[in-house]
Amino acid sequence: MERHTIGELSLSNNNSKAVTTLCGFRFSDLNCNGKLQVVKVAEYLQCILVGVYQASMFLEPSRYYRLFMRAVKYRFHRDLTLLNPDPLGDTAGIATEGATGGAGWDGNAISLIEVEHFISAVGKSSFTIRTLLRAAGGVDAVGGKVLAEALLKIVRLNPETKIPMPLGKAMLQRKQFCDGTDIDGINVAADQPANTFIQPFVVLPSHIDFNQHMNQAVYLRFCEDTATLAAKEMNSVYPSVNGDFAQQSVETCTIFYENECKLGDTVHVETWEASSRRLHFRVFKEKRVLCVVEMTLYD
Repeated sequence: MERHTIGELSLSNNNSKAVTTLCGFRFSDLNCNGKLQVVKVAEYLQCILVGVYQASMFLEPSRYYRLFMRAVKYRFHRDLTLLNPDPLGDTAGIATEGATGGAGWDGNAISLIEVEHFISAVGKSSFTIRTLLRAAGGVDAVGGKVLAEALLKIVRLNPETKIPMPLGKAMLQRKQFCDGTDIDGINVAADQPANTFIQPFVVLPSHIDFNQHMNQAVYLRFCEDTATLAAKEMNSVYPSVNGDFAQQSVETCTIFYENECKLGDTVHVETWEASSRRLHFRVFKEKRVLCVVEMTLYD
């Protein structure tokens, strides 16, 4: 994925900042069926979220607390599953569904993406950042359409006790600008059946970020890979997914982080279908749960 950002990732006084980004997806970002991999979009959204996350730290300057990424939720529009190849290079723009309403090429590739981010919810010890990716340009029918969005929930912790701490005055004052959009909890333990699929992974050097633990986007990659393998099983734990997970289009993905893992760790991803087109994942190391994930698929 290639991108060039024009503007500054920051939070203005009215809580919102729009940035125009030139974004091109490489063919290597596509899966074996030619669909854009969800993890590639998630990685791009994460870059934007981290920028806003760092900007938010200036609102809460102190060495006596730590900001912990508690949860993230991605929502992907169907348009992100179709790409219009660029005949002059190795990149592709985002193509939309045809004017007739059916899936197909209409010849209008979208290369400019407008990114808008703002704080959408503020609690006693946590706040949520919302990021929207809109089509900036193209024909009038698609200009301004939301192609994807992400919510990032951040908790303020005591660095020694890891207990949540109250937010500072500067952050609490931004509550008046919030629209209340937040991340709903998920309970994967409540609907876990006896028959599940488990896949092991080893944390490699390429999975480690600047915080010296596994990057959040890698959890999603592990879940995608596990789902692909699980769907191919003869007696699949996914009754509504027929054989090839790469043919599916992901609508939402919600991740709640519990613990960290580091270089060389062996982790296991356990998955099952909680209900039709709703997949659950549990990532764990030995008996410690690292994160839980819920993924919903388009029909």
